[in-house]
Amino acid sequence: MIRINLLPRAQAKGAVQGPNVHLEAAIGLAAVLVTIGACLVYSSMLDGELTAKQLEEQDKKKQLVALTEKIKQVQDFEQKKKLLEDMNRVIDDLEKSRTGPVHVMDYVSQSADPLKLWIVRFNMKGKDVEMEGRALTNDDVVEFVNNLRRTNYFTNIRLAETRSGTEAKVTLYQFRVNLAVKG
Repeated sequence: MIRINLLPRAQAKGAVQGPNVHLEAAIGLAAVLVTIGACLVYSSMLDGELTAKQLEEQDKKKQLVALTEKIKQVQDFEQKKKLLEDMNRVIDDLEKSRTGPVHVMDYVSQSADPLKLWIVRFNMKGKDVEMEGRALTNDDVVEFVNNLRRTNYFTNIRLAETRSGTEAKVTLYQFRVNLAVKG
């Protein structure tokens, strides 16, 4: 029977020895320490970047709050501006409507100046004017309408009605004129 020895042989002096366990353990420990050191350095770099990003985020939030406040101020300004423009438009409309009938009455009175007639009712809606009046003669009514046409301030001048009547034993001609203001 053959015997096989599986146990290591006693090595001869001066022969190459096997791996040194202490050296391998030291190299492994050094590799682990270098890896841990690299991880710590990388971790501190990431912490620095995280802190920088957090500071940047806080700065951006402050800027956002400031810009939001400015936007609110601009919106308030625009609302006030619109309100003032609306008020100015209303004032302009009131000014036009205040002077509009005055100018119309001025032209009407200039057209009726030398004639013996008077206006008893004057109604103005927008640019349309309706007048009723009385005159001593029918010729005065016709001359009044012709004078209105000569002013170039009115259009669509129409003598709607004329009729004679008596008031206090005086024969008067009642008339109604419709016209529109130019412009």
